[in-house]
Amino acid sequence: MKLISLLILLFASLVSCSSPTGGYAPGIVQCPLVNSSFVREANSISQQEQDWLVGRQAKTKQALISFLDSANLTSDASSLFTDDNSTGVNIGLAFSGGSYRAMLSNAGNLMALDDRTTFSDDNIGSLGGILQSSNYISALSGGAWMLGSLVMQDFASVQDILFENSETVWNITSTRQLVNMNGLWTIIFPVLFDNLNGALTHLNFWSGPTGIGNDIASKQAAGFETTLTDSWARALAHQLVPEGNDNFQAGATWSDIRNMTVFTDYDMPFPLVVALGRKPGSTVYNLNSTTIEMNPFEMGSFDPSLNSFVDIEYIGTNMTNGFPTSLNKCVKGFDNAGYIIGTSSSLFNEFLNTLVCDDCNSLNVVVKWLIKKFLTYLSSDYYDVANYKPNPFYQSEYAGSTDLANDDTLYLIDGGLAGEIMPMSNLMTKERELDVVFAFDQSNDDGVNWPNGSGIISTYEKQFSEQGSSTLCPYVPDQQTFLALNLTARPVFFGCNASNLTALVKDGVTPPVMIYVPNRPYEFYSNTSTFQLTYTDEQKKGMIQNGFDVATRLNGTADASWKTCVACALIRREEERRGIEQSPQCQECFQNYCWDGSLANVETPYYPPVNFTNSGLTNGTTEFYGPPPGPSTSTSLLSLIFKREDVEIKETSGSSSLLNNLPRFDMKIFICAALMFALI
Repeated sequence: MKLISLLILLFASLVSCSSPTGGYAPGIVQCPLVNSSFVREANSISQQEQDWLVGRQAKTKQALISFLDSANLTSDASSLFTDDNSTGVNIGLAFSGGSYRAMLSNAGNLMALDDRTTFSDDNIGSLGGILQSSNYISALSGGAWMLGSLVMQDFASVQDILFENSETVWNITSTRQLVNMNGLWTIIFPVLFDNLNGALTHLNFWSGPTGIGNDIASKQAAGFETTLTDSWARALAHQLVPEGNDNFQAGATWSDIRNMTVFTDYDMPFPLVVALGRKPGSTVYNLNSTTIEMNPFEMGSFDPSLNSFVDIEYIGTNMTNGFPTSLNKCVKGFDNAGYIIGTSSSLFNEFLNTLVCDDCNSLNVVVKWLIKKFLTYLSSDYYDVANYKPNPFYQSEYAGSTDLANDDTLYLIDGGLAGEIMPMSNLMTKERELDVVFAFDQSNDDGVNWPNGSGIISTYEKQFSEQGSSTLCPYVPDQQTFLALNLTARPVFFGCNASNLTALVKDGVTPPVMIYVPNRPYEFYSNTSTFQLTYTDEQKKGMIQNGFDVATRLNGTADASWKTCVACALIRREEERRGIEQSPQCQECFQNYCWDGSLANVETPYYPPVNFTNSGLTNGTTEFYGPPPGPSTSTSLLSLIFKREDVEIKETSGSSSLLNNLPRFDMKIFICAALMFALI
């Protein structure tokens, strides 16, 4: 009877990964019968991932053939993949961070790649089918909000989210914003007395038996520490997933994905969400910080500092070198899906370095002192990070850094804080052997307020560091060249010819072709603030529509050959492997879209004098670049909370007129305003 009971427990663990408590709190379960380590060395992708890819490739190959057949290629490119020996092209999609700006713009990009988007069927610029042809999809921060939201709804389409669940899901209007604006000035009191729980009561959805406060209390009662990220994660869930009968998926886990039909039937790419490891006792983050990914099977890093992966289903279990300290006390439910998504966007650590640093002068002296006092309290007690305790990599024999492996807690922060705003160093690895990567950049870089290429420059630089020993990235130019040569005004291909990348090859693996797609305006002024927390329905749809336009080159009207040229990039590595000469049609595409290796000789910092046109040049009459707008001359409280940038939006040549700027909510400014109001 005891054996039968154990078998039943084992079977239950195989078919259901949700939290055993049914809610946000993790729970104790019987450990697996096989007494083996949950941790492995990061010298390859997992066997589970390898096995899953075999099934996925059977479907992506057929989707790729369909896409190529529709791309108006003069050559019979699809014939490259019709024989049984071909596995197709290994495609990865990388979506950047940037809060709601990234979530919405990325959603538009993804919608353009999805063959389920019905209103683009007859569009000459449509890239529908690329999503179905991709093996991997990676995201961080705001991009992870989009990805996590879609994945946890059985990989719903963006179109379905917009038009079928618009009442609650992705409703980020003022009626469902994260912060309760009523009496917000009273936040001054918990800030003064370092009372985090008191400050958190200003979140919407906090109170009640199904409120966020109860979720947090249940996790604490189960014996697990909580931080600001827990509340952040549950608040985001109220916007990203339906309420359903499970309180906005309070008990759903990231490892649940492995049992979803859409995943087991190989009808979605392999999802990766990215965060950064922070050393204990430090607030420093840079390209040497450990990049940690969370996928349906594992959590870990190829970076030598960690060099380990752990079964994500059992994080939260006390273990040493991957072995549970008690076979009767394993934990499930710690990998809460919302917590994983929230971890990737846990950027509270940033404010101490950028808002109240010694050289930061944007705040009133008194307000700066108050906020610095509170942020220092949060940081010193590790409330400003995602707290993974017990450390799943504790004393991992494979970790190269004692900082990460010898502490009882693993501290994680926003995956883009080190500058790699697109999650590519974990995606473009020699272990994954990608052929093509789409890099969607929604950054809002200093000085230009639009992408300036710094995100992929960071990935390029990381591959030469010890931490980037697995990372592959083609050659890219410097930041000034990106701007001066208009490489952020339209998509650009990097790594077009493998013969030019021999110095970058690692263990026989060549860097992939990178299709870089930066955010730019077509129909909407989409470089909104990272700290804008509310969008009207019109703004939300304007952002998504503009993202769609960016990915399709304004529905193909900016370049009718865009889809064809993307197809040329997709087949490039396969042609090179087989020694097939590129067609004249694809040669012309590469001449138009590939970076030719030239560098701009300009003074730094460089700002293009005028901006975006449909041709992909920055010489139009509408100015979108330039230094950030100056401070408002108004001294009213409302002017501190809401910024309106009075820029005349003119019609861009050949395109629809851009929507006028609407007030933008800036969280940092609001907090400052609330504090000053209280002091007055």
